[in-house]
Amino acid sequence: MSESSRLSAVAQPLQGRDRFLVALCLLAVMGLELLARLSGSQAIQYAAYAAVGATVLAAVRDLGLREKYLLTLCMVLTLLTLWLHPDPPAVLLAGLDQAAFLMAFLLLLNLLHEAASTSPAVARCGEYLTRQQPGRRYYALNFGAAIMAVLFNVGVVSFLVPLIQRGIEAGTPGDARNPIRERRQISAMLRGFAWCVIWSPTAIAPLALMELIPGTNRQVWIAIGFCIFVGLLVLGALEDRFVFRAYRPQTKPATPLFPRQAAFRFLLACSWLFGMSAVVMLLSGETVVFGLMVSCPVMLVGWLLVQNLGAPEGAWAATAGRLRVIAFSNLGGAAPVAITLACSGYVGRVAAALIPAAAWAEVLGLDAMPDFVFLALLPVAVASLSLLALSPIMMAVFFGSLVGSLPVLPADPTLIALAISCGWALSMTFSPFATVVLLISRVGEIPPRRLTWQWNLGFTALAAVALVPVFALLTGGR
Repeated sequence: MSESSRLSAVAQPLQGRDRFLVALCLLAVMGLELLARLSGSQAIQYAAYAAVGATVLAAVRDLGLREKYLLTLCMVLTLLTLWLHPDPPAVLLAGLDQAAFLMAFLLLLNLLHEAASTSPAVARCGEYLTRQQPGRRYYALNFGAAIMAVLFNVGVVSFLVPLIQRGIEAGTPGDARNPIRERRQISAMLRGFAWCVIWSPTAIAPLALMELIPGTNRQVWIAIGFCIFVGLLVLGALEDRFVFRAYRPQTKPATPLFPRQAAFRFLLACSWLFGMSAVVMLLSGETVVFGLMVSCPVMLVGWLLVQNLGAPEGAWAATAGRLRVIAFSNLGGAAPVAITLACSGYVGRVAAALIPAAAWAEVLGLDAMPDFVFLALLPVAVASLSLLALSPIMMAVFFGSLVGSLPVLPADPTLIALAISCGWALSMTFSPFATVVLLISRVGEIPPRRLTWQWNLGFTALAAVALVPVFALLTGGR
């Protein structure tokens, strides 16, 4: 999942003992963060912070320019906090709390990717999406990528991009129109993945913002977000058809049979995950975030057991072997991305604490600004600042912390959180520095600026404009 190998030629992949040590640190982060949230113990929480620091030290040789830049920014903000803020310990501990949470949550979600990557049902669903007829392909790839991202997360990109490229070359080898096909199909997939973050129950953006903005209603958020997603799905399909209106497919591929059994198993896996999360949430009295965090490792073991039912050595033995590979080999490779996410959370939280939110709100006239104008401007601000090579999650945490610290919120908290997550979605088709864009670039060898500014700039602008009447409707024009 890491893009650090692309960003730095000096980063050396960890091997052997070093990778094992990094894996132990990452396992400690996950375990301690879960225990801290379950027990409420401050001592265990401090141990989780220490595990995050140990991860950075253990993985230092595997870090690229982006991670080193973010770590430097963390140190600068720490010094500024010690110098300028009246209560530095509270601010720094809040930053560490956000860093540990995001690192642990990413790693736990990545466990689902490990299971999904070896699932025959997921593979058959992916092949079905990429073999649709031209008239339905945009909808299939857009919506399919969004649905698969619920369990696959960003791994859906590394899974679908090669399938798309291989399918194009196999269907029309050497055709001069293949670059057009590649652009349309990968753009459809990227847009679906980008905008699923405003409704997906497992998207990191909403779950991070729920921790920062009090009073958000996740169920309402998901419902509104899904409606916006469907509207932008149709808008994107119309934009795609208009841009390529002169293009006429030369061949009409056969319609593939719908993989009913594979789709049923995938939906069963989703139901299993969310059912477990709901049970954990009800029994523990905690949030849906905690329910998902607890459910992910249980889901991993159960899903692997199902996959290994026919293994010659037995399901339990095969699953145990696979878990050892995941824990002590694959997990270490996620260290750069996990550190990037932790730094983003720390920077966003600490930077927001250094800004006098109430004074800025007064200067900007937020009290007098109509709610829908404020909500429509938030996504544009988040997406625009992502061009400074700051990750979208950093901007989401920053704006979430900043708005959440205001004595009086300038709009409904659920709509504020939704608007910030819309900015996250916009940045993924607009910023060449977004993680998903860099991942597609690495997997599919497509330059980031071509993928964003050349292929998707028009759609991004249309989406930003379309949000204005949406927020006006949701706020009653206030």
